Amino acid sequence: MEIRELPSEELQTRLDEVKEELFNLRFQHATGQLENYSRLGQLRRDVARLRSIQRERELGIGHEPEPEEVERSRRRREREREDDADAPRRRRGLRRGRDEEAEAGEADEAPEEAAEEAEESEEEQ
Repeated sequence: MEIRELPSEELQTRLDEVKEELFNLRFQHATGQLENYSRLGQLRRDVARLRSIQRERELGIGHEPEPEEVERSRRRREREREDDADAPRRRRGLRRGRDEEAEAGEADEAPEEAAEEAEESEEEQ
């Protein structure tokens, strides 16, 4: 999600959530229970990013999106999620050998070549 597309209220809510999670991780770190240390850095950068956007809006450098823009971006994100859900999932860890890949590439080219030949024959007529 694009952070700059968020309205100021939601931006502040997101900042509060990130700060709370950062506090919890710092507490876990102090007690020796933290497993993912890189998350601390990620959250610190998120806080800085959110504060920067807020400050830009205060100074008039950045603008708060209009409600129509927020709605448009929300619909666009929903469409993207639907498209991602409909797209076939690629299985990781399964790779074809070079010979199989070459054969698959030739098989993929065949329908395109057939379509090009059909177009050429139509143009000749």
